[in-house]
Amino acid sequence: MLGSVGVMTAGPASASAPAHRTCPSGYHCVFKDVLGDNQRHNYFNSDNDFGNDRFTNNGGVVDFNVTAASNSTTGGYESHYYLLPGYRDFLFCVNPGHATPNHLPRDLNDLPGSLQLRGETSIRCY
Repeated sequence: MLGSVGVMTAGPASASAPAHRTCPSGYHCVFKDVLGDNQRHNYFNSDNDFGNDRFTNNGGVVDFNVTAASNSTTGGYESHYYLLPGYRDFLFCVNPGHATPNHLPRDLNDLPGSLQLRGETSIRCY
């Protein structure tokens, strides 16, 4: 299930998201920082196309604008992010109770186009 972009190889992040990145309990959240304006979109289920999703603070489109992600669930579902709609071209994943760094690595930044919630896998996630 490796995409053409590559697989995330960094180790797990800390158990909690950075303080300025709040994600409601039980949700999978994506973020975009623009001049300090912390924009967020919450997901409770998988979403096969970010093209019609908007960030909360300014209404910007989520598709290809994600700079960080958080999984505030307590267990059971990993957040798997893909480059294209329809869960194509795997990019990275986030374990329950974890988050990506404040900004995704350059090769993953601003790329996610869909999110699939999956049960525990053997893929190394943030």
